Amino acid sequence: MQGVQTTIINPEDGDKRDFAFDFSYWSHDGFREDENGYLHADSPNYATQRQVFDDLGQGVLDNAVKGFNCSLFAYGQTGAGKSYSMVGYGANKGIVPITCDELFKMIQKNEGGPVKYQVSFQMLEIYNEQVRDLLRKDNPKGGLSVRQNPKEGYFYVQDLKDVAVGSYEEIEQRTEEGTANRTVASTAMNATSSRAHTLVTVKFDQIQKNDAGEETKKSAVINLIDLAGSERAESTG
Repeated sequence: MQGVQTTIINPEDGDKRDFAFDFSYWSHDGFREDENGYLHADSPNYATQRQVFDDLGQGVLDNAVKGFNCSLFAYGQTGAGKSYSMVGYGANKGIVPITCDELFKMIQKNEGGPVKYQVSFQMLEIYNEQVRDLLRKDNPKGGLSVRQNPKEGYFYVQDLKDVAVGSYEEIEQRTEEGTANRTVASTAMNATSSRAHTLVTVKFDQIQKNDAGEETKKSAVINLIDLAGSERAESTG
C-alpha cells in the first residue's frame, strides 16, 4: 500500500497490478503492542484503528449529529478484516465502539445545555435468510419478521429489542453480549469467520425547546453493518 494505491505482485513471475481506492490501509506489520494489547504504529505505513475511524467513521458521526440517517457497510473477502475494522478485538476497538464512545463524549461535553439527548441501541444478524435479535436468547423459530410502515414507508424488524443506553459502558456491555451471540464458524480461510450479516443500529435524538417553548426533536439513525465474508465454498471449505 502506498497512499491510496494497493499493488498486488504475482510471486511466480513478478507481474504487478495496481488498484486505486479512496483509502488503502496497511496493517500486516509495522506495529508494536503495548502492555494493554493496543497496537501502535511503529512505521508510517501502519494504519491504526483510530486512523480508520478518523477517515471513515467520523463522517458518519458528524452527519448523525446534524440529524441525517447514515449507514456504513463492511464488505469483502473472508479474512480481510471486516469484523476487526467494525467491532475490533480486545484493546483495539473498531468503528462501532469508537463511534459510540465519541457520541457520549460529545453528550457529556454539552451536559447542562439547552439540548437533551436520548440514545438507544439495537443489534441483529441475518443468517440463512432469518433475522435474529442478538440482544436476546429466545429468538422465535423462523426468525423475526421484517415489516414496512404503511404511512412512513420505512422498513423495520418487528419485536426487535430496542435498549435505551445512558453511557458508553452500557453500549460496550451490550455489544459484547451481542457479539457473543453471533453465528461464527471455521472455514479453511478464517478460523472465526462471521457466517452472518450483523447490523448495529444506534438511534440518536436531540430534544430542545424552540422560541415558543415547544419541544422539537432532531432524530438520526446510525446503521453500522458487518457483512458476512464472501468466499467460494468449494475452494475454502
